[in-house]
Amino acid sequence: MRIPSTQLASHLSKSLARFYLLFGSEALLIEEGSDQIRVAAQANGFSEVIRYSVGIDFEWQELRDQSQTLSLFSSQRLIEIRVPSGRLGEGGTAALLDFVAEPTPDTVLLVLMGRLDKRTQSSRWFKAVETAGVLVDARPVSFQQLPQWIERRLRAHDILTAREVSARLAYYVEGNLLAASQEVDKLSLLLGPGANLDLKTLEAIVADHARFSVFTLVDACLSGDVARSVRVLGGLRQEGTDASLVLWALVREVRSMVTISRHLCEGRSRQTVYRQCGVWSSRGPLVTAALARHRPNFWTGLRARLLLAEQAIKGGTRVVGGPWLELERILLRICGINNLWFKS
Repeated sequence: MRIPSTQLASHLSKSLARFYLLFGSEALLIEEGSDQIRVAAQANGFSEVIRYSVGIDFEWQELRDQSQTLSLFSSQRLIEIRVPSGRLGEGGTAALLDFVAEPTPDTVLLVLMGRLDKRTQSSRWFKAVETAGVLVDARPVSFQQLPQWIERRLRAHDILTAREVSARLAYYVEGNLLAASQEVDKLSLLLGPGANLDLKTLEAIVADHARFSVFTLVDACLSGDVARSVRVLGGLRQEGTDASLVLWALVREVRSMVTISRHLCEGRSRQTVYRQCGVWSSRGPLVTAALARHRPNFWTGLRARLLLAEQAIKGGTRVVGGPWLELERILLRICGINNLWFKS
């Protein structure tokens, strides 16, 4: 059988197979899935864990020997095999086919691989595992799915929140699953079980982190708040924040605005475009305000100015006032202040 990683916990609560293959592009989900299988195996009496990592000199005969040899420490065991390269080779496919054909009742085999292409997923050994064992697909979590994923993680820590809050956190971590997991863990430690996380609390918690303060800066300039934009930028500079971090946040936002502007000019509905581009309702008014202040070609032209700022930060180009003043000019331009668009 084949299941997504999100259904693994439900599957393990009902049964424990003798063969699991975890694969996919989300390393975090693969690691968490393997943890779940180990816990389930332990609960079912498979107390001994034997681990292998497959390199170029790995002998697959070891798997055959291990699965057929009685353990001195436990009557049941879990054999875990990591395949970092994602390639089994002839010896590996033969060994897995042998195990599938004659599974050992006192052994659970867990194979961990990365992303597998369509050709591999159409291979004989892969199909055999799908028939006799369990394939666990660690599928990527899309930006649109991430808020719900964050909500589930928070609920697991007994923390309640609204979709807008989880959407804002998804925006802060720019869709990075590992970063989202780490932030949820931090929030659980700070808030404790039974807490209710609202938007104000989230922003207060992340306000001290430069990585998240740059998003506050971006929101300020999108809204057209000149005073706040200058204040936040100055604070980041005084705290020793790398100018390249500010530039990265601006480049990320401008790219998004270019895409949004293009889609709106094509006649698509604003609601559809915002949803596809990951603009949640709490940020919708900010983006709408920025779009109203500037014509579509403004955002395209701004990319050239961002490139100049990048060159200035790297020391390859001199600009009037230096890189930080150039970043301020870009922010003010986004705010709608036109007369400060200095030439370098």
